[in-house]
Amino acid sequence: MQKLLRHGRTGNGPTFKVLVAGGLVLTLGAGCGSRSDAAAAKNGAATQQAAAQEAPVKADTVQVGEAKVPRFLTLTGSLSAYEDSDVAAGAAGKVLSVHVERGSVVKKGEVLVRLDARASSASLEEARAQVELARSQQALANADCERNEKLFGSGTISTADHDRAQAQCRNAAAQLASANARLSMLELNVSDATIRAPFDGVVSERAVSVGEYVRQDSKVVTLVALDPLRLSLTVPESSAAFIRKDQAVEFTLTAAPDVVHKTKVSFVGPGLRSGTRDLVVEALVPNKDRALLPGQFATAKVQLGEQQLPVVPRTAVLEDGARRKLFVVSDGRLEERFVQVSESTADSLGVMAGVRVGERVVSVAREDLRDGQKLQ
Repeated sequence: MQKLLRHGRTGNGPTFKVLVAGGLVLTLGAGCGSRSDAAAAKNGAATQQAAAQEAPVKADTVQVGEAKVPRFLTLTGSLSAYEDSDVAAGAAGKVLSVHVERGSVVKKGEVLVRLDARASSASLEEARAQVELARSQQALANADCERNEKLFGSGTISTADHDRAQAQCRNAAAQLASANARLSMLELNVSDATIRAPFDGVVSERAVSVGEYVRQDSKVVTLVALDPLRLSLTVPESSAAFIRKDQAVEFTLTAAPDVVHKTKVSFVGPGLRSGTRDLVVEALVPNKDRALLPGQFATAKVQLGEQQLPVVPRTAVLEDGARRKLFVVSDGRLEERFVQVSESTADSLGVMAGVRVGERVVSVAREDLRDGQKLQ
């Protein structure tokens, strides 16, 4: 195979190389034409882009106004039962009957569980008999005291006999009081054998069954009150001073983010928690139909009052990721600005930073608008 490399120049043209390999002749040029074509294409694209930027756009504008805008503090929290109690037996004994199941709705005073109270009932009858005996003994002692008082007044008995009779009267009264106290205690034991609901609520857990033996501190059921519920919110230390009782609260739940619930601050903690350096506040939420459930996560806004701010239409603001922006008209061109807005429930938004009162902004921002565009 023969290979030959030659250099040459054709007239005033560019230098070329000839490569002979295997009977093929290849001519390699310097490529000036290709570079010229690429440069021309690049310049053409730049020209088209500049022309597009210079093309005026149509957009309605509005002047930035000023108004009092509600100030909101956004907080997180959760719902909890108004009352949540592990109902204790209060007495020792065998479980005779359980009158509720999980989910049972009960009223205050309704029977939850009954315990075997036969031994307590027998002791109660004995205590009642002791009370009657002590009452009779006291009546007899009082009669003796009255007679001794008359005899002592006439000088018939000595001072020692008089003092002895008075002591017997006092002992009889003390024995009656002791018998009455024991009777009250046994009546309470018999009453505690019937365990009743301490408040209106719903049984969330049944902890005992028939035949079990329970002590005074044994849990028999868990009872929760679902109307109203407590909305517990944590307020950071930097905002704790702004929280007051009866401030308006709006909140949404993760399960239904489009449904807004309204209430107000009911309880404010007396101080910051030492571990987390935050303040706990609570709001009561009506829940008559029990549609809301304890444990649901909530995002709430507490209204702190009003402040004078520049306002723009809500449609003038676009979301750009976590930021918000609008377009201000400056010297006939659009100027893109990122702004900090205040929450508002109206058709306008308060702007805390980014625009000034009197400036003009595009009333309906669009994705095709760009910084620097001319406005028609």
